[in-house]
Amino acid sequence: MALPGNVEAPISAAIRRTVLSPLVAVQSQAQTLRGALTARDQELAVRGNAAARAVSAPALEQENAALRAMLGLAGRLRSGFVPAEAFHPAGLTDDFTLTISAGSNVGVQPFAPVVTADGLVGMVEQVDPNSSIAITWAHPSFAVSAVSEDESAFGIVKPHLVSGPERYLLEMTGVPFRASLDSGALIVSSGLGPTYPRGIAIGTVIGEVPTAERWARTYLIKPSVLPGTLSAVIVLRPDRVASGVAGVWMNFASADSAAQAIVAASDSAAKQAALAELRARRAVMDSAAADSARADSMLAPLGPAPGVRAPLITPVVPPRLPPRIPPDTSYPSGRGEGVPSQGREG
Repeated sequence: MALPGNVEAPISAAIRRTVLSPLVAVQSQAQTLRGALTARDQELAVRGNAAARAVSAPALEQENAALRAMLGLAGRLRSGFVPAEAFHPAGLTDDFTLTISAGSNVGVQPFAPVVTADGLVGMVEQVDPNSSIAITWAHPSFAVSAVSEDESAFGIVKPHLVSGPERYLLEMTGVPFRASLDSGALIVSSGLGPTYPRGIAIGTVIGEVPTAERWARTYLIKPSVLPGTLSAVIVLRPDRVASGVAGVWMNFASADSAAQAIVAASDSAAKQAALAELRARRAVMDSAAADSARADSMLAPLGPAPGVRAPLITPVVPPRLPPRIPPDTSYPSGRGEGVPSQGREG
């Protein structure tokens, strides 16, 4: 720096070409690497956002499917129910209780059944004007009288109070020993008692649990509803419980499957046609039971229909026995005693 200009320039050039040249190359490579790392971070951020959106898409689909199923259940019930949101309170009893965004102001009462499109959730325990507390089937106090779908076995369904993953199963106790249930058999509420009407789906049979009892069987039940995944529920009012829910969960399984297929369809015209067919099927299924009962009541007092021969029943006539002839009592005891007079010689 102290040298004159005509001497400084060649010396500086020589230093740049010899001493500083490698350092300049290293700096250039460092800048290139820094740019590559920045671009990589941006790409990773874009991929992370895409992955987050991809992960949230199935959750949205599941939520939409659940809400769609709840709308189907509301259409089948038609009246006598209260839809509500379900919240999971923080604490150790998250799996045992639910907070429901509906209370006495809309007709919710204690001991009201809480259900979803899949089946039974539990019952309302405490009621406030704008909210309620419900216990789920996992609560130790839960119990419901149940029967198999084919009515071949009945018993009491309670939570399976064990440790481990099996804690989130149910057990059906008190099943008569003569009754046997196959795996996959549907278990529904039997309607005994004022709380749960007959026909609410509870779960399916997994298998028999070995017990020391010789007069009854116990079966392990897979519940139809997982309380930890609920976001919306339906509370049945007393008038709906009194009128019953026959066929709501059992007869419409095929219709619900058809509805899911309709949602997956891409053609709007096909959707409309399938929806119309589904509504017709539901209307037929709703009126089939009433028409059958009305026809039976009309034909019962009239006997066989015209043109139909009644079954021929041949009466069974007992064989005719000869009349009994009393013995002749004119003879004294001895030979000939008890011999009819018509059979004597002479």
